[in-house]
Amino acid sequence: MTLTCIKMAAFTLCAAIGTAVPLASFAQGSDADVLAAKDAAQRGQWKAVEAYRARLAGHPLEAYPSYWLLAGSVDRADPREVRAFLDRYSSSPLSESLRREWLRALGASATWDVFRSEYPKVVGDDVEIACYSFQERLARSDPEVMDEARALFVSGRESAAPCEPVFAALAAAKRIGEADAWDRMRALLAEGNVREARRVNALLPASAAVSEKQLERAAKDPASFLAKEKLGHTVPRAQQELLVFAVERLARNKPEEAADRLNALTPRLEPKAVRHAWGQVAWWGALNLSPKALEWYSQVGTTALTDTQIAWRARAAMRAGDWKEVLASIQAMSPEQQREPAWRYWRARALRSLGEREAADLLMRSIAGQQTFYGILAAEELGVVAAPEWNGYRPAQADLDRVGAIGGIQRALALYRLNLDNEALREWLWSIRGLDDRDLLAAAELARQANETERAINTADRTVQVHDFAQRFPTPYRDELSAAARQWSLDEAIVFGLVRQESRFMSDARSPVGAAGLMQIMPATGRWIARQMSIRPFKPDMLLRADTNAQMGSYYFSRVLGDLGHPLLATAAYNAGPGRARRWRDENALEGAIYTETIPFNETRDYVKKVFTNAWYYHHRLTGKTANLHEMLGQVRGRAGDASVAAAIP
Repeated sequence: MTLTCIKMAAFTLCAAIGTAVPLASFAQGSDADVLAAKDAAQRGQWKAVEAYRARLAGHPLEAYPSYWLLAGSVDRADPREVRAFLDRYSSSPLSESLRREWLRALGASATWDVFRSEYPKVVGDDVEIACYSFQERLARSDPEVMDEARALFVSGRESAAPCEPVFAALAAAKRIGEADAWDRMRALLAEGNVREARRVNALLPASAAVSEKQLERAAKDPASFLAKEKLGHTVPRAQQELLVFAVERLARNKPEEAADRLNALTPRLEPKAVRHAWGQVAWWGALNLSPKALEWYSQVGTTALTDTQIAWRARAAMRAGDWKEVLASIQAMSPEQQREPAWRYWRARALRSLGEREAADLLMRSIAGQQTFYGILAAEELGVVAAPEWNGYRPAQADLDRVGAIGGIQRALALYRLNLDNEALREWLWSIRGLDDRDLLAAAELARQANETERAINTADRTVQVHDFAQRFPTPYRDELSAAARQWSLDEAIVFGLVRQESRFMSDARSPVGAAGLMQIMPATGRWIARQMSIRPFKPDMLLRADTNAQMGSYYFSRVLGDLGHPLLATAAYNAGPGRARRWRDENALEGAIYTETIPFNETRDYVKKVFTNAWYYHHRLTGKTANLHEMLGQVRGRAGDASVAAAIP
C-alpha cells in the first residue's frame, strides 16, 4: 500500500492507494483524495479511482476522478456516460479535452454516426480530428470534402496519421498530382519536417520518389551529401529537391558555405528551385546575423516568401541601416503581420527616416497608448508619455464574491492549493475567457489573495481599458531585492523587472529544467555563484529562500553586466548566455532597440522586451520618476576593435 500525503495549513492529510480499497476505509472526501485519485489513475488502478470518485461527490474537484476514468477507457466508453460528463461539466476545460479524446477514439474505430453528431461541438482547430472528419465525409461521399481536404494538402501545414488515407484518396481521384506533392514536400523540408515529408513521398510514383536513404543522408550531414553527390547532365526532380534540402540544412549553421554551394549548383537546378533555396539561405543568414543576408535576399526575385522570412529581411535591413528596404519588407508582409505593434513601430521609423513624418506620426499614434515595449517607445517618439497611475481600479467585495463563485475559478484555486499547476492553469484560462476588465481585475485580486502572484499578474495584464498597474507590477520581497541591488550596485528597477519575468515573485518557483526561486537560478549556476561568494556548503534548496536567491541572482547579473558592459546585453545573457549576447552585437555600434529586435532567439527577444518594459514601470513605482526607455536601451557598442576576453561565466 502507498500513502499519498499533502501538507495543509496546520496538518497533513494522507490517503491510501490500492487496487481494491473498500469505500468504508476512506475518510471523508478531501483534497488529499484528489491527489490519491490522480496517482491511482496514473498507475491504471481504476477500481481505486472509482472509489475515490464516490468519496469526492460534492467536492469542488469531483469532475477529475470521473474524467480520469473516462479518459482512461475512452475507446470503449459508453456514449451515454461520455455525453453525461460533457453536459454536467461543460464549464470545465475537461469537457473539451474529453470530447477531443473521444472523437479521436471514434475516428480510429470508424464509429461515424456518433462522430458526426459530436464533431461540430469541438472548439478550436485540431488537424488530427479534422482528418477523421474528412474520412467520415469521404465514407458518405460528401461532394465538398475533396476541395477542403485538398486545401489542407496544398497549404503545406503539418498533418497527422489520420490524414494519410485522406490524401491517398485525393491522389487516387487525381485531385492532387505530382506537382502538388512536390510543392508540399518542398515546403515541409524547408521547415525541417522530414517525417511529414516522408508521408508525401509515399504518394509519389516509386520511379519519381525521393530515396529515403539519401534523404536521411542529406538531413544528417548536408555538407558531406553536397560534396559527394554526383550530378548527371539532367538532374531529376527528386535529386533537385534533395540538393535544395541539403543546402537549406547547411545554411542553418553555415550560411556562407551554403551560399557558395548554391552558386555552384545553380546551373543544374530549375530557376524556381534556385530562388526558393536563396530564400532559405537568406533567412538563415539573417538569423545568423550575416552581413550578406540582404545580398542573398536579392536573389529571391518574385518567389513568395513567408512572413517569417520577410520579417528577417526587415531585421537584416535594420542592422544595415537600410530604411528603404525595411519599409519595403514590412509592406510585403501579410496584412495581419503588418498590424502587429512591432512592425507598425518599425514602419513608422522607416517612414520618418525617409522624410514622411506625417505618415510616421500617424502610425506611432496608433500604438502609443499601449502598455507595451513598442507602445512606450512610440509614445516617447511623439512626446506623449503618460506616467503609470498606481491607484487604479480596485474591485469591490461584491465583485470578488461574484467572480469567486465561478466554478472554474474555484476549481483552479483548489488545484493550485494541491500544486496541480497544469490542471489549475487550464481551468483558470478557460474561466477568464470573455471576462471584462473589471472582472479580470477581480479574478487577479482573488489570485493575489491566494498567493498565486503569477496568475494575479498575468490576469491583470489582460485588461484593455481599465487597469490596475499596482497589481501588474507588484513589489513583494522589496527588502530582499532592494538590499541585493544595493549590494551589487544594480539598478533596482532592472532587478524587479528580471524577477517579474523570471518567476512572477514566486519564491518557490521551479522550471521544468530545474531553475529555482525568484531569479530562476539553475543548480549548476548556483554552485558556481556560491563558490564566487564563498557560500559553503551550498545546497540547491537554498535557492528557494528569497533572500539567498536575490543575493545570488543579483551577484550573477552584476558579473555578467561587468563583463558585457551594458544592461541590455546582460539581460539577454541572463536568458541565453553571455557568449550569445556578445555574438549578437554588430561590427559597429547599434541602437539598443535594433539590437533587441534582431535577437535571433524568439524567446530571448521577447524576454528582453518584457524585462525592459517591466523595468520602465518599476523605475516609476520605486522612484516616482518617469524613465526614458530609449535611454535605458541606449547604444550597444560594436565588435570592431573588441579585444576583450570572455569571462568564465556560465
